[in-house]
Amino acid sequence: MGLLQGLGRLFGGQIADQVAAQSAPPLDYPAAIALEGVTLTLRFLEPGDREAILEFARGLPAHDLLFLRRDITRPEAVDQWLRDVEEGYYSTIVACHGDRIVGYASVASDRLGWARHVAELRVLISREMRGKHLGRVLTEQAFALAKQRGVKKMMARMTTDQDAASKVFSRMGFQREARLCNHVIDRDGALHDLQIMSLDVDEFQAKIDVMLLSAQNEFLGI
Repeated sequence: MGLLQGLGRLFGGQIADQVAAQSAPPLDYPAAIALEGVTLTLRFLEPGDREAILEFARGLPAHDLLFLRRDITRPEAVDQWLRDVEEGYYSTIVACHGDRIVGYASVASDRLGWARHVAELRVLISREMRGKHLGRVLTEQAFALAKQRGVKKMMARMTTDQDAASKVFSRMGFQREARLCNHVIDRDGALHDLQIMSLDVDEFQAKIDVMLLSAQNEFLGI
């Protein structure tokens, strides 16, 4: 029995599943992947992607945009996003089907020095790519990039009815930290609650180390 299997038997599989979800290494971009018979290219966002990002964003349901800090259907918001990438505050991976962007994942850092150890993971998927596990792949890649950057705490924001997003982040060890009531307003004036999930990287790793040691001791009969 391997260590992950030992964790699964000792702790009901949840921690082992979270470890497996967090173990995906960052790809060597650009990278070609196949999901449900669709071949995609994953690469970093580039300055020339402005119009493709606008087209992607404007094709999303308006509700999907509520958790974002800015309205990326607006050219000025995308221009600021591209500046943030250039200045190193954001790392963004885009998934492309041909010339079209069909999804992205961002690791966004705060410009304020006292929150430089925190990064927010943001993931959006086009309608036609939903149910093909692209959200999971992009989330895992963003997580790997955030760990490379030495991020200590990761955050994710979503409206409370976005169950699929909540499940993806829960699978990686994120926990619900806060629920902000009536925090976002849509274009029709309706209010929605915002859910914040977070993961303390060092705390989670310490938990993993203890459980790995327990599994190893059982494996060795100690």
